[in-house]
Amino acid sequence: MSNSSRGDDARPTPEIVVNADAPPDRMSSRVAHNALLNIIGVLLPVGLAVFLMPVVARLGPARFGLLGLAWAITEYLLLFDLGLGRAIVRFVAASLHDRPEEISGIASFGVATQVIAGTVGGALFYSVVPVLVHRVFTVPPAIQPEAIGMFRVVAVSLPVILLLSTLRAVLEGAERFDLSNAIKILSSAAAVVIPALGAHYGLSLPAIMAFVLVSRAVIVVLYGIAVRRALPMLHWAVPREWRRFKAMLSFGGWVATTSAISPILVYLDRFTLASVTGIAAVGFYTAPYEGVARLLVVPVALIGSLLPALTSLEARRQRDRLSELAGSAVRVLAVVMAPALATIFAFAPILLTLWLGPAYAAQSTIAVRILAIGVLANAIAHAPFVTLYALNRPDIPAKFHILELAIHVPLTYLLVRSYGISGAAAAWAIRTTLDLSLLLWAAGRQTGRSLPAVLGGTPERTAAALVILFGMTGIAAWTYPKSVPVSAALEVLAIASFLALSWWWVLKDVDRAAVASIGRAYERYVRRGTLVRASAAEGS
Repeated sequence: MSNSSRGDDARPTPEIVVNADAPPDRMSSRVAHNALLNIIGVLLPVGLAVFLMPVVARLGPARFGLLGLAWAITEYLLLFDLGLGRAIVRFVAASLHDRPEEISGIASFGVATQVIAGTVGGALFYSVVPVLVHRVFTVPPAIQPEAIGMFRVVAVSLPVILLLSTLRAVLEGAERFDLSNAIKILSSAAAVVIPALGAHYGLSLPAIMAFVLVSRAVIVVLYGIAVRRALPMLHWAVPREWRRFKAMLSFGGWVATTSAISPILVYLDRFTLASVTGIAAVGFYTAPYEGVARLLVVPVALIGSLLPALTSLEARRQRDRLSELAGSAVRVLAVVMAPALATIFAFAPILLTLWLGPAYAAQSTIAVRILAIGVLANAIAHAPFVTLYALNRPDIPAKFHILELAIHVPLTYLLVRSYGISGAAAAWAIRTTLDLSLLLWAAGRQTGRSLPAVLGGTPERTAAALVILFGMTGIAAWTYPKSVPVSAALEVLAIASFLALSWWWVLKDVDRAAVASIGRAYERYVRRGTLVRASAAEGS
């Protein structure tokens, strides 16, 4: 490597070394704390978006629709990432503690590759923009020039977006989720605030997207500063060790395969409903699905923090601790996700009536209940999924997705044709349950652990606690038409009983220590904020 002669400068910082050698309870606490930071990094921008979206809607239906389309296209253009974002997290985490001299090459290769891929992808998209506007999308002629200009700015933005993603991946590989999420919140907020300001001041869509591009360039600079602070041993250099980079491209290729198939697995049910049952059925299915699936923000936040921790343990050949941490994630996910999903399952017709109206309750109740079960399976599946990534086996989930696609396509068609939106929900839930089963089997085989161990070591207790929760919640829902206060009290009792039972019977000492650490971290933040306000008051 080009920086192998840097001596002491190439050593990891003391903070990183301490984290690497932390005992199991401290490592679990760090993962839980990082997961909480990830959740905050998602929820704050979402809350801001909900607040500002009515202002953005002043653009008018057509222009607002174009802006939404630009956001969606930007998400799909991230496929030019080639899966290297997740690969960088994994390889930085693997090298951090015993081969820190390789981090400069990994980061430099990631930046160079992403800029090239973004430039190529952006150029391709730039060239097809007129065709999309004039022939593919139905855009009113009066705003077609504005649409072309806006999409071309999106094309120019792609290298910057991928560069931003790469630098964030370097920070996450170093487990600096505090810095990563602080900057991510700024980036996500700018992506909503700028269109709101643009709509308020009457800016054109190309001008709005140009300001968003400028904000992203500023965010790239901030990420660069944060990377330098988190990894002082890193310096940018021309990539040289191509064998390592070939492994990164191979890893990223399998990740990209999974990323390409996942949208098909997620959205196939809607296209099938539209073609077999009619577009109205898509509406009755999509809104409830989006409401239930939003709960998956919790496992997504967890795996973001879990991947570098598990990878670090694998790099140090600490398979026992890796399996313990992955099992802890399964236990915690089951306990955290179950109360909300049990409530949705039992109170589905009531919640749908209150949220969307009686028509949705009549059409979508069965589908929502099936989806709740599928979401629980999908949430738990995140733990073995990220375990395989940490073990450098991204090919296994990708191959499973290919197999699932071959099964999911005909199954979805048959079930939708026979049962409509309930059939679509059943096809999705069957697919997520199959995915969970395959991932658990593969994780057990790769780690040499039994199925009960992969499931967290307490699968019988977890299953019993879930049965009690769903049973008590069902009783609470049954009493709702007779007495709302009694039903609410029973539901509170059901959730409280489940959480207490899980705390003492399902979770282990390491899990309880992780939860307690989050509470202590919150107290420190509150105390720090109080001190800051007190100092400001004294200064004034």
